Amino acid sequence: MDQQQPFNPAGTGGTIVTASDVTSLALSSLKSFSKRHKVISTSYLYGLTTLLLIALLGGGSKLTLDQQRNYNKIMNTIDLQAEYSAASSYNAAYADYYHSKGWISCDAHCQHYKKISERKKAEWDAIKAEGNARMSDAKSVAGLFSEVGVGEVTDSFWGYFASGKQFAKRQSMWDAM
Repeated sequence: MDQQQPFNPAGTGGTIVTASDVTSLALSSLKSFSKRHKVISTSYLYGLTTLLLIALLGGGSKLTLDQQRNYNKIMNTIDLQAEYSAASSYNAAYADYYHSKGWISCDAHCQHYKKISERKKAEWDAIKAEGNARMSDAKSVAGLFSEVGVGEVTDSFWGYFASGKQFAKRQSMWDAM
């Protein structure tokens, strides 16, 4: 008759797993994954190194006086009032178009307002593109790892984090219903 093995919840067939076995298994798995997926591994290490550098540098490198002057000079050339007025003009034109169209169709009167709305949208987009190009020039003067660059990335991260948190709360609410 067959001899039965004592029950082992780890399922290792009677052998005892030590911490050094787990460590060597993890390292060999990591090594084989790195060999198979070189791009992913390199990208991960690059990102991790970059994050560590940012953490060590604190809030980014301080701008020199000349960099700060050039950054402010370029940022001051952005005409925010023109962008605000273009946005207001587009919103008014779109409201006229929206209120002139019918439930199903858009007659000649509606088409007139639609063309005006599209023209105002194109003007607004051109002003925004010019402002974004100037902002990009200013940021290139400051640099990615400067106070400005790191601050913008930090603000972007926390903005995305907050929107993700809000999304999770909404989904949890719908799941609870």
